[in-house]
Amino acid sequence: MSTVLVLGVGPLPVDSGKKIHAPGIRVWHLAQYLVKHHHNVVLGIIEFGDFRDNETAEIRSRQESLGDRLSVCRLKYHSVRTPEALATLHAHCRFDCVVSTTDIMNSVAASIPVHIPLWLDYLGDPLSERQLQAATYNNDSSLLELWQVMAHALLQGDRFSVASTPQKYALIGQLGLVGRLNQFTAGHDLITVLPNCSRIMREQNLRIQRPLKGTIVPASSFILLWAGGYNTWTDPETLFRGLELVFQQNPSVYFVSVGGEIPGHDNVTFHRFRGLCENSLYANHFQFIGWVPPHEVPSFYAQADAAINVDAACYEAEIGTRTRIIDWISYEIPVVTTALCEPTLLLQKEQLIFPFEPGDPKSLAEAVLWVASHREEARQRAVRARAFLDQLYDEEVVFAPLDEWVRAPAFAPDRTAPHWLIKGPQAPRTPDCSVANFQRKFLQSCVSPPMDASGNSRNAGRFLRKLLKRFRRG
Repeated sequence: MSTVLVLGVGPLPVDSGKKIHAPGIRVWHLAQYLVKHHHNVVLGIIEFGDFRDNETAEIRSRQESLGDRLSVCRLKYHSVRTPEALATLHAHCRFDCVVSTTDIMNSVAASIPVHIPLWLDYLGDPLSERQLQAATYNNDSSLLELWQVMAHALLQGDRFSVASTPQKYALIGQLGLVGRLNQFTAGHDLITVLPNCSRIMREQNLRIQRPLKGTIVPASSFILLWAGGYNTWTDPETLFRGLELVFQQNPSVYFVSVGGEIPGHDNVTFHRFRGLCENSLYANHFQFIGWVPPHEVPSFYAQADAAINVDAACYEAEIGTRTRIIDWISYEIPVVTTALCEPTLLLQKEQLIFPFEPGDPKSLAEAVLWVASHREEARQRAVRARAFLDQLYDEEVVFAPLDEWVRAPAFAPDRTAPHWLIKGPQAPRTPDCSVANFQRKFLQSCVSPPMDASGNSRNAGRFLRKLLKRFRRG
């Protein structure tokens, strides 16, 4: 049994009256799993959207009990004060290790001024996510900041976890870029795939609290549900044009949206979609409920005849995962979706979802119309989909590596070994020069090349040669 600091981004599913996002479900899942396996857990949580230095952040935090062996410290983010607050908390609790999730909290974990083993979790690839955010806002200015945050955490982590096999390969490349694929880590598996398999939504009461049929839509209607935020990976044009084709051919279908914009992340995509819907000839077929408290979400799941997800063709969709699809299948809701992420590809192979081609409104319409006209068969597939995922993503199997590591936390081999920068078999070695430290300086030289007297960047190649020469001299 270990005492573990678990870091992440809220709100948590137990926080009543607040919007719930994938990071909150993930950190709660990690904490609940560790508590179930008899570890003592202290959660350190910042709120979603609180990603800039908050001058009201304190260097001390107050613990709030959430049950046996589980407590939470609610923090305000500050790049310096938050790690200091966690160091103070460590002095009181004496943590054996840290398990952290999300790019921002992984960077916080890496900044805690205490030498302690770190397990860093990335539920989806931050770099491909930020690429889409940059495209949404037509602005690349945040890319460099993310690289700095990511590189800092990747240099300090001892074990890593990701949401999918494709993301594992992406993270291997990122670790190589910051120098972690070195002589000491050769043959050592630094990355574990922890698929998104939380059952937290399944534990909620299915009682219908806000009836839809016979109130906002006709009693005989077919409800196609959207549940969650309209994220940067959403393709609003394909969703809208595909649904218009559906309504033309089957007027009994109604689109019900629970969720909306994602403040602090994507304030654009939802409004693009809703603007299209409000100007449609079928505007009354688009019903927007907005965000609801987490405990009300199952009420809408219980009334859905099918649920829909629409990914744009992008790296993020191929590398990441979709929490909402796992939730829908937990409630045995037929799922109409693009099949780009690993879970949907596996479900498509077993013919357990109803896929359509990315960017193809006609393909989307055909999938929805088939489900609407084969309701019982679609529901039976959803039942089989739940059984399939329950077996494939058995928590006791896929999360076992996390429990094993937490029981005996260890630093990565290259975080404890002496480092040498080696040019070749017969080359002189430069002591006290870690590959990671060299790589950090290399990255800094790439993003911030020195200026000459006139304010122009010097030749990058010449500067890199000087940097290498300085390292060789020791």
